[in-house]
Amino acid sequence: MKLHQLDLNLLLAFDALMLERNVTRAANRIYLSQPAMSHALNRLRHAFNDPLLVRSPQGMLPTARALSLHAGVQQALQLLEQQLAAPEQFDAASSNRRFVISTTDYVECVLIPPLISKLKQLAPGVHIEIEILREKIPEAELAHGDIDLVLGFDEYMQVPAYLARETWLTEPLAGLVRRHHPTIKQQLTLAQLVETPHVFHSPLGTHESIIDRYLKGKGLARQISVNSQSYMSAAAIVSQTDHLLVLPKRVAAMLCIGGLLRQVALPADMPNYQLNCVWHPLHEGVASLNWLKGLMRGLVEQ
Repeated sequence: MKLHQLDLNLLLAFDALMLERNVTRAANRIYLSQPAMSHALNRLRHAFNDPLLVRSPQGMLPTARALSLHAGVQQALQLLEQQLAAPEQFDAASSNRRFVISTTDYVECVLIPPLISKLKQLAPGVHIEIEILREKIPEAELAHGDIDLVLGFDEYMQVPAYLARETWLTEPLAGLVRRHHPTIKQQLTLAQLVETPHVFHSPLGTHESIIDRYLKGKGLARQISVNSQSYMSAAAIVSQTDHLLVLPKRVAAMLCIGGLLRQVALPADMPNYQLNCVWHPLHEGVASLNWLKGLMRGLVEQ
């Protein structure tokens, strides 16, 4: 007999009959009437070409065929119940869940430190693993669950339309120069932006940024002297030269703490970066992932 030939509701009746060995009690167990259970038993006998349960002075006794069927039917019903049950709740305080986030050094500098601090309070067993975001979104890894989230600026990410995405932050840009730069004061003019040699922070090895596109729209181009994939190395170069580094404002503020560098304001119409969170819609209902997204989104909003 093929599965499509059987009314799967009969398996519930069969399980109840095997557990109760009594038609009336089996009917009560799954909220059927006694006639309906008797009808189900007759259909089961016809489907399996076996009496399945036989009346005796000791009650209804299962046949060898019924006994061989019951263990497998129970396993199948239990699996279905587990799959159809409400999603399991995520208990952050007791979890030892490992989350993998693919991102850039901006998120490592700005968002991961407060996240780790918050996890220490709320979920001390939760572990965060960072993978550096490359040129392409890791689509296969997101689908398989090897990577949970991708966080990065839209400047660097081409996100396929089928992936889920939220914009969490709009980040203004700032200029960074050495403290005693001889010509640049507090406000950078458009002419200085073009004339000053730049250190280009390019974590994914890209060769053009929103700054270059902004200048191209004005018929201008900047002078890029050095490409760097690290904020720290780019800042080190700027601290010892008269170069300019344009970067997200929050990172610029962090790099100024040592006193060797200072922020300068950019022209007012400069574009901003947008920080996006990307995940696979296959995992939309995963409670643990939704918890992490909510926690991180709250930190960004603060």
